[in-house]
Amino acid sequence: MSGLTDHTGALTRWLGLGGLLALIATAVLLKDPPPAAPAPTPPPGVVDLPPAPPLPSSGADRVRRVFPPFPGARMVPMGRLETNGSPMEMGYFETDHPPGEVLEFYAREFRLRGRDIVTQEDGAGGGAVNYYDAKLGALVSVTTIRSGGAVPRTLVFPTLVEAPEGIHLQGTAPASLPQPPGAVTVLRVDERGSGPTAGSTTLTQVAHGTPQMLVAFYREQLPARGFTVVDGRTARGVELLEFQRPGERLSLSLSPVAKDGLPESLITLVIERAPPPPPQESNR
Repeated sequence: MSGLTDHTGALTRWLGLGGLLALIATAVLLKDPPPAAPAPTPPPGVVDLPPAPPLPSSGADRVRRVFPPFPGARMVPMGRLETNGSPMEMGYFETDHPPGEVLEFYAREFRLRGRDIVTQEDGAGGGAVNYYDAKLGALVSVTTIRSGGAVPRTLVFPTLVEAPEGIHLQGTAPASLPQPPGAVTVLRVDERGSGPTAGSTTLTQVAHGTPQMLVAFYREQLPARGFTVVDGRTARGVELLEFQRPGERLSLSLSPVAKDGLPESLITLVIERAPPPPPQESNR
């Protein structure tokens, strides 16, 4: 089964994925967010402050500078990833403030910059707010997820997705796809522009079960929705699957999340438009 290609980017972004898995796995175990670093005290006698350094082209500093800090929280950069050909940089923090307050904070900050924002609720207490920055050539988005437990917390993922204008972020999974048990959507990117990825959707989720359990789930559920299995293999502990139905190709990567308790997996799913098969020649 060597013909399967990794459309999800799970292998090319392996180092970044490791950080993502570790953060998501430990997020539900943290009791309190790390304390914010104290603001430095300017020395006496200083009147003029030096100008801020120019906005870096990429890296952890860019995420910190594009997204204003949420009060009482400390953002942790998660590195540079790549999903379906679109490089992205992601940060993470958590807070005991509800998702609505977090989204309103960033919506207000973005509006103060003169940005035209788009907000969307996920129907489960979370949601996203985003805008397109033509100067950066990136979609700037904040996604929130409400985490249950004895002390509910909000998980927040500030994200920069480098792509031409026309992509759209959401916090909900496509209704046409089966949802595995306990699935929580971290990020959804819809490509609405032109080019080779036009019309594609990239979905990142965390769900209950091992990758092997989720392989069995998708192999059972997707054929009932018109998909056929094209290929599948395992690479570096990541399960890779590919399905197809008329007009659509679906690529899946399923990675284990290292944590105590019940097993969970990170799902990266890419839906692409597929050209129709060539007409078969008649034998007559």
